[in-house]
Amino acid sequence: MESTAWPRRARLALRRFALALGFLTRIPGPRLEVGPGDLALGSALFPAVGLVVAGLGIAVRAAAAPVWGSAVATILAVAAMIAVTGALHEDGLADSADGLWGGSDPTERLAIMRDSRLGTYGVVALGVVLALRTALLLPLDLTDFARAVLCGHVLARASALVVAQALPPAAAGSGAEIAGRRSRGEVLTAAAVVVATLAAAAGPWGLVPLAAGLAACLACVRLFRRRLGGFTGDSLGAANQLVELAAVAAVAALARAGRL
Repeated sequence: MESTAWPRRARLALRRFALALGFLTRIPGPRLEVGPGDLALGSALFPAVGLVVAGLGIAVRAAAAPVWGSAVATILAVAAMIAVTGALHEDGLADSADGLWGGSDPTERLAIMRDSRLGTYGVVALGVVLALRTALLLPLDLTDFARAVLCGHVLARASALVVAQALPPAAAGSGAEIAGRRSRGEVLTAAAVVVATLAAAAGPWGLVPLAAGLAACLACVRLFRRRLGGFTGDSLGAANQLVELAAVAAVAALARAGRL
């Protein structure tokens, strides 16, 4: 009985990871039928998807640096990490900025966020966040670049679980598929990926990007509660971007101070 349980669990884990990967990236994978609750179960592996995205960025940075230098390689790596996700989170940041500051009440803000057109707030928010993230990564050598993007992308994907657990969906269909509480096993799975990544990337100093990312995430929770009454898919993208920026900034500061 035990001998058949492990293969079944392994297949289930792989299926859930494939669902998470297909939801958060444009990486080709098997076509899977998604039933009720499947994505919620797969969301425990969102942080593991962050490892895949960061790994791509590190590979591009390492491959391009000998050819064009570290500055161009860093920009290409940032572009590759955006491309592999289809700019999903950047789009959420821009739409959230337009809605959160362009509407006078939650209903109007949600309507603006659903509009595919990009407004001034969205352009400014997206430009500032991308510029800051790239500027923080440009001075780093490959090792510190790897530390920063690993911590940033894993914590960014974990932020979706925190926001979706802390807030209800602001509207029907707005990220409702991952809303609600996680089982103990799902929480432990996500936490294990986060802790292992931070420990490997920054050792005991991993608490610094963790604290920075958590502070940014909780600030987003407070903002979404006050301005929207809950969360949407776009606001999850915005939290992702802000948490990633906070974590990258923390690792860059540690590297600059010679702590890593």
